[in-house]
Amino acid sequence: MFRRITASLLLISMLIAAAACGETAESAPSAGANEEAATDAVLEETEAGTTYAIDTIEKQDFGGREFKAVSTNQDQRQVDIIAEEENGATLNDLVYRRNSKLEELFNVKIVASDKDYGSITSDAIKAAQAGDNPYDLYMTNFTAYSAASQGYLLPWNKISSMDITQPWWDQAAISDMSVAGNSYLITGDISPTCMLTSECILFNKKLFDAMGMEYQYQTAFDGKWTIDRMIEQSKGLTSDIDGDGKYKDATDLFSFTLWCDAASALFYGQGGSLSKKQDGDIPVIDFNVDAVSGRIEKIYSLVIDNEANYSKSNHEMSFKVFNQGRAYFCDITFQKVEMFLRDMEDDYGVLPLPKYDETQERYQTNVSGAGTAIILPVSCTETDVVGTLIDAYAAIAYDDITPSLFDVIASVKNTRDAESSEMVQLIIRNRVFDPVRMYGISGNNIADDLMAKKSADVASYLAKNEPKAVTELEKIVNAFSENS
Repeated sequence: MFRRITASLLLISMLIAAAACGETAESAPSAGANEEAATDAVLEETEAGTTYAIDTIEKQDFGGREFKAVSTNQDQRQVDIIAEEENGATLNDLVYRRNSKLEELFNVKIVASDKDYGSITSDAIKAAQAGDNPYDLYMTNFTAYSAASQGYLLPWNKISSMDITQPWWDQAAISDMSVAGNSYLITGDISPTCMLTSECILFNKKLFDAMGMEYQYQTAFDGKWTIDRMIEQSKGLTSDIDGDGKYKDATDLFSFTLWCDAASALFYGQGGSLSKKQDGDIPVIDFNVDAVSGRIEKIYSLVIDNEANYSKSNHEMSFKVFNQGRAYFCDITFQKVEMFLRDMEDDYGVLPLPKYDETQERYQTNVSGAGTAIILPVSCTETDVVGTLIDAYAAIAYDDITPSLFDVIASVKNTRDAESSEMVQLIIRNRVFDPVRMYGISGNNIADDLMAKKSADVASYLAKNEPKAVTELEKIVNAFSENS
């Protein structure tokens, strides 16, 4: 087991919480039985002391070899690799130190660049076609599945110099996105910005305090933070502040504010899925009307019945409403916390996406196809070297970057509390990757589309999209099989 959060780090978080929020530091609640299984692998400390992930990888001297890496610049994700010097920015400095450690331990020189994710995938295809390999590490996103299905990429599970079963590789991404036992696109701690694209729920502490509302930290740690609780807590909170008889995002107070694709996040947070695996590790469509309807109906109650600010046209305005202290709850990714809430005056806390009910085994965190994925073209001839370095790169991040991601978020001062620190780890370690969503299959936007229409007619929507969805997914799977 690799220990993720030391007692000293937790103590520091608590002291920061007291200093930044003017509160007395208290011990954060312990995670309940429902959540312990999901976090033990990354939180356990053994009596023998701390074992670091990088210690499990054999060190080799690569004689000053260049380690050439390219990462997507979408949403400034080049920060995953590019850090030329320490500049005081938390994530930049963490990446710089990670790079320096890899260079020192393996005697390599990192040469990093950034491009649009489409260009990176195109470069991998061109390299495969030409028998070339301009980069060792390609960090693109899950839209690169098309390159995999055409036979241009190697499956990571066949690279013997790396072990993708280790916890610094996202096991949900591997199991959810594999086809016929092969994993062509993987992600994990190697991409801190991908971890930061995890979706969460924020709540405004000032508004909660004014209404005498209970923070839901302990409820969440006990595994009992459900969408029914969120519906009940947000009921009747939307107010027409200016008295004009309309709810306007520029002036009024809302129970909940969310960008339009957050409905999909709430669907997956409830354990929703639109696919399943058949024998042979083959993904197939699973449009279960009853299961989907139950989850959509709860989203409808939370968003439409409770008169949330559901923004369909102005992306930034959804977050501005929360920034300005005019929403009790907000759906957001961690990366957008830094982008849109840096100057927010009110304190707020972090919660996972709510469960469907208390029997749901674990919290689930939505990931979209824009999340970072790493790929390797079939033209790579140094798989032993490349596999070792990429595995080590991810392991060092697991040791040194991921435990500090809360510090990246907490650079926005108003979320510094010990409970939120633990919530961050809980959220990023419970992500899900539905192939229907990741491949953009027809019907994948069901929650978003129905909320935009203020409809809960799941049966008609699924019936309309199922034939197309089955055909599309079968075509992709057949392409994988034919070109593997």
